Amino acid sequence: MPLACRETLSAFIWSRFVVATKDCTVNKLYRVVHAVNLRPRFSPPLPQHSCGNLFLPQVPTAMTSPLQTSNGGEEECDGVVIGEVRETLSKIDKEYVKELQRQGDKHLGLMKETADSFKRGDMATLLSFSSYCRFPLYENDFGWGRPAWVGSPALTYKNLVLFMDTKEGDGIEAYVSLEERVMAKFECDSELLSYVSPTGRVLPSCEN
Repeated sequence: MPLACRETLSAFIWSRFVVATKDCTVNKLYRVVHAVNLRPRFSPPLPQHSCGNLFLPQVPTAMTSPLQTSNGGEEECDGVVIGEVRETLSKIDKEYVKELQRQGDKHLGLMKETADSFKRGDMATLLSFSSYCRFPLYENDFGWGRPAWVGSPALTYKNLVLFMDTKEGDGIEAYVSLEERVMAKFECDSELLSYVSPTGRVLPSCEN
């Protein structure tokens, strides 16, 4: 699936996440976290099949929600999120990676601080996105044929969304991990359900 499709899907899921959480938390500050592939951003670029965790969890500009209109109603926020994500990703270029290499220890410290705050729940409400799209998972053959279906094990972190290509390559499967009370609202969202094609496979949740 093209990057633009994943950006649009991320924005849509984020907007439904906001609706599901707006009555569950007093914290109205939200952040969207997107994993970024750094391989093509090195100079010279690294091979796409390089081994290792060559990615950067980038946090775009914080946003409050729901977005309010002048008449007191709520505004659709999908387009806002897409714009925020694209603007932030555009700043991660070769010069950014060079600076990242020069100040690696500082960056690791900031990542650890962010992760610790995320675990404590004392910062803005986060929704993180990661993607296995374009990984050739359905080409694996361990001697008994290629898989009929490839899925993800239960996600251990809350507020995490993982994308995977469908077997046919014409769609995206989204694995969503949320707190139980938020998930109860999220999975019953009529707007969300109007776009969902059930797989018939339900994975058990993992508590932190």
